[in-house]
This record gives sequence, C-alpha cells and structure tokens, in this order.
Amino acid sequence: MGATHISAYISNETNLSVENYVKKSGINKGFLIEDALLHHLQALKEIPQDVIIPTRIQLSDSSMEQVLDLLENTPKPTLELTALMRHV
Repeated sequence: MGATHISAYISNETNLSVENYVKKSGINKGFLIEDALLHHLQALKEIPQDVIIPTRIQLSDSSMEQVLDLLENTPKPTLELTALMRHV
C-alpha cells in the first residue's frame, strides 16, 4: 500500500490533544490521524446526513447578534420548561 503526505492547519487546542494522546498511548501520530479519518469517513457513509451534528457552525452577522442578545438578555424559563426539567 502506498502512502500520500497531506498537510492541514489545525487549531492549537486540537494539536495539543493529539500530542497528549500520542504521548500517552505511544501510537504514531500518522496512524492516529489516518485511523480517525477512516472512522469519520465510515460514519459519514453509514449515518444519515440529517442526524450528523456539525462540530462547527457558521452564523451570519445578524444571527450572531441574535445569539449575543440572547446570551446577554437570557429570557426566564417558561412554566412548561420548568415543569419538564423537574421530571427529568
């Protein structure tokens, strides 16, 4: 089996997680990345697209303003939500 070199930018946090896992497990970083990619690609084949939750979302400027407004001015929970959470 041949091999191909790929290059990608990842966040510092992800890189730290990879480095920590490689140190603890003793496995090769290339093996970890290839194995993770294979698992992810297999999941994309088997799981319906509409139930996959993206790890990141993109918001428009107006949507982001709505999110910030809700965070700064969080509405009080409704009676229905309060009742539901008491029974969970």
